[in-house]
Amino acid sequence: MPLMTLSNITKAYGVDTILSGISLQLQPGEKAGLIGPNGSGKTTLLKIITGEIEPDEGALHLSSEARIGYLSQQPPDIPSGTLRDHLEHPLKHIYNLKQEISDLEVKIATDAESKGAAKDEDLERYSALQARFEEEGGYQVESKLTGVARGLGFSEADFNRDISGFSGGEKTRARLAGLLLQELDLLLLDEPTNFLDLSALEWLERYLRELRCAMIVVSHDRFFLDRVVTKIFALQGHSIKAYEGNYSSYQQQLEMENLSAERNYRHQQLLKEREERLVREAKADERSKRQARSRQKRLDKMETAEGPRRQDQSFKLGLGYTGRSGQQVIIFDQVHKEFQQDLKDEAAREACPTVLFRDLSFEIRWGDRIALIGPNGSGKSTLLKLISGALKPTAGSIRLGPSVRVLYFDQEQEQLNPRHNLIEAITSASELDVKQARSHLGRYLFRGDDVFKQVGDLSGGEKSRLALARLALSSGNCLLMDEPTSHLDLPAMEELEKVLANYPGTLVIVSHDRYFLKGLANRVFELDNGRLTIYNRTFDEYLELKEASSAGESGARKAEKKEEKRRRQEDHRTRQAAAREQRLLKKEQVRLEEEIGAAEAEIDRLEKLLSDPGQYGNHTSLAELGAELEETKTRLNGLLEQWEELSSRLET
Repeated sequence: MPLMTLSNITKAYGVDTILSGISLQLQPGEKAGLIGPNGSGKTTLLKIITGEIEPDEGALHLSSEARIGYLSQQPPDIPSGTLRDHLEHPLKHIYNLKQEISDLEVKIATDAESKGAAKDEDLERYSALQARFEEEGGYQVESKLTGVARGLGFSEADFNRDISGFSGGEKTRARLAGLLLQELDLLLLDEPTNFLDLSALEWLERYLRELRCAMIVVSHDRFFLDRVVTKIFALQGHSIKAYEGNYSSYQQQLEMENLSAERNYRHQQLLKEREERLVREAKADERSKRQARSRQKRLDKMETAEGPRRQDQSFKLGLGYTGRSGQQVIIFDQVHKEFQQDLKDEAAREACPTVLFRDLSFEIRWGDRIALIGPNGSGKSTLLKLISGALKPTAGSIRLGPSVRVLYFDQEQEQLNPRHNLIEAITSASELDVKQARSHLGRYLFRGDDVFKQVGDLSGGEKSRLALARLALSSGNCLLMDEPTSHLDLPAMEELEKVLANYPGTLVIVSHDRYFLKGLANRVFELDNGRLTIYNRTFDEYLELKEASSAGESGARKAEKKEEKRRRQEDHRTRQAAAREQRLLKKEQVRLEEEIGAAEAEIDRLEKLLSDPGQYGNHTSLAELGAELEETKTRLNGLLEQWEELSSRLET
């Protein structure tokens, strides 16, 4: 029997229809992903299931007494109190039972001491309470509570903090932890991965896979969907369709559907064209007229085959490229970065700095595609700001190589003025006029009156698209991206993936989206507790290494040997590539030296001609020789500049 059934659900806001004829079923224990572009009605559908809003038409059927938990995207309104108070609340019946057992133990001990023996009814009740406590998992309750809290990124010190002082992300994680500790029949999660780092994401995936309750999760994290769900509900064009399997399976099924639909559509179009031609070319005799009428009737009754499913509309991102830089792109040498804590006493601030990292040394070379990962607060965004020049190191040096031009996408979008409208946001960052700015914004799905919205009124996804639109106004060859997929829907993510995959320059990307990183990164920089670990491997291979490490010491040793072998191979390939480039540069240097020698000889020849007494009085010839001499000198200067740049690269 289904846990939940939706029948012909329709919901509109004014003249805008959000959902139309939505029907689906969810079985007990079934885990489904709900996907669709921004604005397709995913959150609306979850709120209809919770009863928060009513549908205009249709019906919702839930099994009797089904317990539902809902995590919204917005920071939840949690009553004041400590984190421990909040987490103990869903387990209150077990803690009350524990207290009752403790009180009864005191009574039994007191009676035994004062009266020589405890009452039989107290002993019987104590035995029953103990059995019930064990049955309800009372002995594991504390480890379960602390395990969930730590799994979602909370420390022991956080347990005694008042939730009223939590950030929005911390409140969302606290709400999620509270839901996971409840005994639910249906768990509804709206973007649960937004405020989780990689370790918390992996923990949540494992926990949800083992959870016995049914679940509907809205997420743009395709890796998360692949690992957690066994069914996909895809919303598009106000309707919904169910697919068995995870997200990757859904993509394969959708591709097959589109191929089949395209084939059927083409076949029908050819058939229609043939029948229509035969009707038009029918002869004047009665037999031909009858055949034509019959064909026309078949044409009139023919239902138009559905064409390939239209792809969700996405923006068209373009990134300016200034050409190749030198081989060395970014060099960190003994870099130290610390921040003064927000303490009232100045002496205390100076005595208690927050050290993010010290003695950080590494090099990023041309063509590297770096995935910069690590826990929240480890300093990933700070590292990008140091590279971009937005922050200065406390100690050490940071150098950019020759011809390196950095472009920086800031996840906080601090460059956006909330009081500007979208036109002003573009014109203030470029030389575009209003008409050109509107055209540019149109590529990022801002059309009509949308361009007059204030930046401060935009949704998270709209702000991300606007920030990308501004980024496209500049050119560079080293791209720093800090959480570029935040708030983007799946079509927008896929467009960004495609553009970055084809970007010819150097990339450094901070992201929690593993599906996004696995197709882009060829090196992984892991920053944690002030320590940087570099993996010269793709992100897929990095994840395999981590999984092997978690499987046990033997797996870790095997993975380390594999890593060492790979590192040697990588070093060998690097040396080979460097030697090959060295040979090419030297060959080019020899060619330039030959051209320089020829130019110098030509200058010498022209100067001798100009000083020849036989040329005196021949003004036309002297003018031509003078012009040729100047042109040759200019060419020589250009050749010398090329030679100097080449020599500098060879020395490096």
